[in-house]
Amino acid sequence: MSGRSLGKSVERLLGSTRINPRNLIATIYGDMLVPHGGNVWLGSLVEMTGRFGIAEYLSRTTALRLVKEGLLHSTRVGKLSYYSPTPEHMQGTISYYRRTYDEPERDWTGTWRLVLTGGANLDAKTYTGLRRDLLWLGVGQLAPHVFITAAADLSSLEQMFKDVGLVGRIQIMEARAVLPDNPELMRAIVADAWNIGAVEEHYETFLSSFRPIWSQIDKGKVLDPELAFVIRALLIMEYRRIALRDPRLPREYLPPAWAGEMAFALCRNIYQAVLEPSETYLETIVRTADGPIREATTELYARFGGLKRGVTA
Repeated sequence: MSGRSLGKSVERLLGSTRINPRNLIATIYGDMLVPHGGNVWLGSLVEMTGRFGIAEYLSRTTALRLVKEGLLHSTRVGKLSYYSPTPEHMQGTISYYRRTYDEPERDWTGTWRLVLTGGANLDAKTYTGLRRDLLWLGVGQLAPHVFITAAADLSSLEQMFKDVGLVGRIQIMEARAVLPDNPELMRAIVADAWNIGAVEEHYETFLSSFRPIWSQIDKGKVLDPELAFVIRALLIMEYRRIALRDPRLPREYLPPAWAGEMAFALCRNIYQAVLEPSETYLETIVRTADGPIREATTELYARFGGLKRGVTA
């Protein structure tokens, strides 16, 4: 397949994808800029978002809105404005990396975590917002004020509790099945706590959207850096949206042919192919308050179970 065919497929995907400026900028920062320190000249950010049809004024107003929300910090050097994540937002972004880039759960210990909110004395509005945030993080609900997760890493939950000011008011306990020893009963409980079918549908949509892109990436050929950047942003913007809501249940509680595993493998393959050329694009387009973009941290290449340096397609 030619690079032109790949370009047309990407343009079709762009045309069928609803791009939210806030989500796009969050993806560019979280996936691409944070590993390089996070600082960027507003003009560079405007140029990057413009490739997705985002008007300059909209990128500027979105950046200002993120400053007002305490997510970005603005610094002026002469007449130029530079934006970087606040320390709190930087830490929050990193805490979500495992849910985005880690492999699906395989080595489960058999321990569930119960999240108990009844002792927090929440009013109805606060409880509704907390419940929404917990479900958004892939936590299931067993009953009012009783939530459940199989996740071993609680950093995302801890960060969320910190963000909403509930540190020390939510009890998390460990639980294991004791009686009866009935796997089918636990499967029924899991099915009641999570809507796995909805998550699977989202993964299936992701697969149908990006399989044509993967099939047209020429092996052994260098991808156009700007095109690789667009693919990478679209890929992670869509995959992250689903992965953050995936409860990452133990394999025995998932469908036999779990679309989440296939989506992870596809995402990893495409990401590996576009990583180096997209990094080349960032080197040419991104300017920081200190000059050119700094070298990426080792975290970048630890994603998806480990990525190879120097692989272009």
